[in-house]
Amino acid sequence: MWNWLKKPLAVHQLVLDFEQAYSLDKQSLAAKASYLVLDFETTGLDAKKHHIVSAGWVKISGGKIHLNSAQYQVVRSPASVGQSAVIHGLHNHEVRQGIELEDLLRLLLQELKGTVLVSHHSALELSFLKQSCQNCFGRSPAFKAVDTLKLELYKMRLKGGPVAQTALSLSACLQRYQLPEVTEHHALSDAFGCAQLLLAQLKSRGASCTLADLFQQSR
Repeated sequence: MWNWLKKPLAVHQLVLDFEQAYSLDKQSLAAKASYLVLDFETTGLDAKKHHIVSAGWVKISGGKIHLNSAQYQVVRSPASVGQSAVIHGLHNHEVRQGIELEDLLRLLLQELKGTVLVSHHSALELSFLKQSCQNCFGRSPAFKAVDTLKLELYKMRLKGGPVAQTALSLSACLQRYQLPEVTEHHALSDAFGCAQLLLAQLKSRGASCTLADLFQQSR
């Protein structure tokens, strides 16, 4: 039996503890907040039937990316990676050696304390994070995320005119800010690129931008 199918009460308490300890002052200045920038690679787009195969994240605080906070984990999958291997480059023999999903979630809940979750196109990360917590722990915290894709869309719409979907890819956004390219579909590389993008977006929004502004623009 896969560990992520179990729902022991003791693990459920971990979620309750996280919810009790986790709080954000949304009126605080965005430039002074701490962030955890997260990326998942998965076997598909449906969190109810597909699986996380890797996760990468890096933290931002004091307006800087802290490279010593970077983590990359390959995650054991209960099913074949199938054709998704073409995208993320991970194969069955590699994911069989990965950590259990439950262990990844325990680590993430610990790392998320005191930080704002950030992803590029955060709907995917949020859906898999919530579904995975539900599967492993019997309950998911009400995660919210700042979405660098939505932040960029908001800014581009203010300028007027149509916005092409291709203009919102992580690589296109990085190029727009003259930031270095990253290796796409590698969880840690994408997380690092997203972190660079967020810092550039914060700078363009000015010192008065608050977390509330970022969450509102990420809708």
